[in-house]
Amino acid sequence: MERVARNALQAGIGWVLLNRNVPYLEELRGRFPQLPVCSVGTDQEEIGRIQGRQFKILLPRGGSILYIQGPPDTSAAQERLRGMQDTIAGSGLHVTVIDGRWTAESAEKATQAWWRLKTSAATHIDLVGSQNDAMAMGARQALLTHPDEGRRGDWGTVPFTGCDGLVEGGRQLVDTGMLAATIVTPTSSGPAVELVARMLKKGERPPLLTLLDPVPYPDDDTLVRRAKVR
Repeated sequence: MERVARNALQAGIGWVLLNRNVPYLEELRGRFPQLPVCSVGTDQEEIGRIQGRQFKILLPRGGSILYIQGPPDTSAAQERLRGMQDTIAGSGLHVTVIDGRWTAESAEKATQAWWRLKTSAATHIDLVGSQNDAMAMGARQALLTHPDEGRRGDWGTVPFTGCDGLVEGGRQLVDTGMLAATIVTPTSSGPAVELVARMLKKGERPPLLTLLDPVPYPDDDTLVRRAKVR
């Protein structure tokens, strides 16, 4: 998108990215000081840190995690993975990472492929974590409908976690018990529009990067109580 951004700015059109952090933005910002050039998004590493905390709460004695990340070439997937790994370091948690494409269908296929390659000596999985709620449900579908009927019951007791936390999405899935936890990520489009409006009305140029704070759902104390009941 860098070439598109340059062409837009040369035509006098501002360039605001949502949930993306790219290296070319700072250089373009210096070349076009009269236009809004910035990025607005959720703190992706904080999402990973929250997920890491959730993993430690759900598996206080350690264990093995199957982790479905988004496209590995995207900054969001990289930063969420890094935040999670930093948080669980030294906790006795062991993570197997497989790649999805942010969709339930991609995670279902990736999980099925992982299962086919998994040997009988492979480590048992104690938790399935995903970088968004859709992939969590795709992985859940793949494991709970696996043709090996003898293993379906085992997967029914494994907690699944996700991220995004829409009211009628992830939060509802947590409330109904299909997910153990999710992370509420605030919308970035509204704050981005407000920043552009402020520049147009008051001449206040937005900062290069604006990060919004994600929130765990349920909160950590509630998750601790629920984990003790499991």
